[in-house]
Amino acid sequence: MAESAAYYELRDYPSLIEASRRGVLSKPNDWFQHYFLGVGYEGTGKLLDAISEYQKAIEMSDGDQSLTVSLAHAYLAVVKRAEGENILRDLERKSKGAFVSPYMIATIYAGLGQKDRAFEFLEKAYLERALDLTWFLKADPRIDSLRSDPRFQSLLRRVGLIA
Repeated sequence: MAESAAYYELRDYPSLIEASRRGVLSKPNDWFQHYFLGVGYEGTGKLLDAISEYQKAIEMSDGDQSLTVSLAHAYLAVVKRAEGENILRDLERKSKGAFVSPYMIATIYAGLGQKDRAFEFLEKAYLERALDLTWFLKADPRIDSLRSDPRFQSLLRRVGLIA
């Protein structure tokens, strides 16, 4: 899994696919490998394959929140807007009674092209010191649409990921 995680951080999607395929072969029930394989597929534009891997990972992980958000992002990329919005509504509903990472909600808004809403939730994640912000922010393809915005560079600096 460390090899896949390294390729994820490097955003080397072809190598991530190769490493994750090997991981799935050696540990077919490791949901992390299916997730990383999905990220690799999404990063190389193989969105239907990504959706399939995310669905497997969600089932194996018993509904991990980050995986569900990745699925929503892939749905939005293949113009299945209703499916992505349904996942967003479900997470927002859940957040009223349980913890839902604001970072995860931000990624769906990014996929919807709603940058201001995405940055609202990124700021909330920053103020809450959400751990997933530091884990995902630098390499996460789900927020690529935000990277050129000056607010993103400011956030990277405040989190300590760039000087």
